[in-house]
Amino acid sequence: FDGSFFSRTLYSGHVANLGREGVFTMVYLGLYDRISNAVKLRSSHENATFDTNGQPLGMGTVILISSFSGACAWICNYPFDTVKTVMQAGLSSTRNNERSTLRYAIRSIYSSGGWRAFWRGAGPSTFRAMLVTSSRMLAYEKTIQMLS
Repeated sequence: FDGSFFSRTLYSGHVANLGREGVFTMVYLGLYDRISNAVKLRSSHENATFDTNGQPLGMGTVILISSFSGACAWICNYPFDTVKTVMQAGLSSTRNNERSTLRYAIRSIYSSGGWRAFWRGAGPSTFRAMLVTSSRMLAYEKTIQMLS
């Protein structure tokens, strides 16, 4: 093995992964912040059970908002994840490195089923994302609450 093999392997799918992480984080944190602020504002005006007198959101509310935000974010970023996976899988199965390019990955996914192919398998993966994001945000909110 030469140095170019390791550098190609290390950075394979890097551009697609940056897109994936950027889109996911932007949608997830943006939606979570907007929805949680709207719930806090609405509940303070209506004296609802979600938030009274500036108290933090309850566990159930955090889980619901975070699960919804995580699902939306994952659906938005799933095409980037599909492209990244195809790029990384193509690197090991080619001699001339053509199959690991962004252009090749997009073309091969599209030719295998049109635009719908970019979301193939998104259902189970989105459910997993809901579980991960809700536990992550619940831990974050509880940590902030303990530190305050």
